[in-house]
Amino acid sequence: MKGEIAYVVADLEGSTGAWTKAHTLLGTPEWQEARVELTRDINAVADVLFEKGVRGVVVKDFHRTGYNLIPKYLDRRVRLVSGYYAGPAIGYGKLYGADFALFVGLHAAGGNGSGFLSHTLTSRIAEIVVNGKRLGEAELFATVLSSFNVPVCFFSGCPAACQEVLEKMDWLVAYEIAKDPEIYKDERKRQEYIRRKRQGLIEKVKEVSHPEKRPLFFMKPPFDCQVIFNQETEARRMNPWGFPQEGRIVRFQTEEFLELYQNLLKIAYFPKLAYYLRSVVLPLTRFGWKIQSLKHL
Repeated sequence: MKGEIAYVVADLEGSTGAWTKAHTLLGTPEWQEARVELTRDINAVADVLFEKGVRGVVVKDFHRTGYNLIPKYLDRRVRLVSGYYAGPAIGYGKLYGADFALFVGLHAAGGNGSGFLSHTLTSRIAEIVVNGKRLGEAELFATVLSSFNVPVCFFSGCPAACQEVLEKMDWLVAYEIAKDPEIYKDERKRQEYIRRKRQGLIEKVKEVSHPEKRPLFFMKPPFDCQVIFNQETEARRMNPWGFPQEGRIVRFQTEEFLELYQNLLKIAYFPKLAYYLRSVVLPLTRFGWKIQSLKHL
């Protein structure tokens, strides 16, 4: 780990500060609380990594707009990447020479009823099934990183998310952050719980050793994909691409991971024109989201 670059993927649902859906929605008072705690979580992780001798820490904000972490509160040694990019790595943009990655605060896949705010890509989608198995974001994110020879070594999130990811990547060091509604109701208990779980997060990251030697994770082709929306009307609206559709299920098949991921992004987020103009649209949306996030500081 000494002299290497650590890449941290940060999400909000699995962090210490998110307890309700309101905590994950841009602009709410609860979101303000959650983003402060997420920033503290990331500072705690970064501090451990620097103590272990890394040369640099890059953090990619991967929740909703990608503008949740608070730069003025973030460890000054950390390089923050906000918003989304078409490449070189899909979603991530530049990886800044990353040698290994940690997933902090992620959630379970859509369709996992045991998870906290489970979803894959967007809550409009009930579940994504690839080759007969439920798909989570960790698998997509890890495959993109693996194509750049960046292995994932750590994962934190709710217990269901940890169990789910360990079934696919059993070499990960995982740390559970459960969401107990009874604890949330009591401010004193909640703050103590956050303190204890963040300390536990620190201790678990300390367990990571030789992260650059962890296996690379790849989703294996060919891919038979079903995107199952919550509503048939949403499935029709988000499928101007003409993929085969039956009720609220959109289907496609592909031999390549890149095409799988691009198709999923099209279906989840992009009208046709916006996708074709994404080299212009993405910078504009990053600017808009940044302004919105600054308004809420």
